[in-house]
Amino acid sequence: MIAGILSAVATGSAKYKKFKKAGKVLSAVSGFFGSKKKRAKEKAKREEFSQLLGTQYGMLEDTVAEVGQEFDTRREMLGESQTLQQEQAVMGYGLGQEQLSSQIGMTNLQTGAGEEAMQLAQKEFANQQMARSLQAREQRFNLGLREASRMRDIQAAGFALDKAAADKGLTSKNYGQSLMDMMEG
Repeated sequence: MIAGILSAVATGSAKYKKFKKAGKVLSAVSGFFGSKKKRAKEKAKREEFSQLLGTQYGMLEDTVAEVGQEFDTRREMLGESQTLQQEQAVMGYGLGQEQLSSQIGMTNLQTGAGEEAMQLAQKEFANQQMARSLQAREQRFNLGLREASRMRDIQAAGFALDKAAADKGLTSKNYGQSLMDMMEG
């Protein structure tokens, strides 16, 4: 009887080992196909994310061009405004000189007093011109600062795309540097 039990245990143990081995094989096959599906899903997500990065980069490229055009227009308008102010100042100076000359002639001011009044008017005009020139330089400088700030914001967004790509394990085309190169060119 003990021999029968031992024989049954031995046979059962052998069958158990066969089932266990078959279970491992079945589990490995199932794991392979499951992980293949998971890898395919992850690859699809990476490709979708990569396309999104490409779209966002394209939008940043468009923004660089638009900001460049905007500030070119602002510089042009600033130049036109300064030219008009300059023409207006010259016309005002000429008119003032004519009126002063007329007053000198009508009042028979002494030659020295008349010349002194003319020289004071010329100095005042020169000082106004220097003030206008300084103001124009300051306006161009401030415009340049605003443009540089906008471009740095765009560049930072490009570097953020690089970081997002790296975080997802993607190799990016170095979006931030590419935008910098575009801005310089």
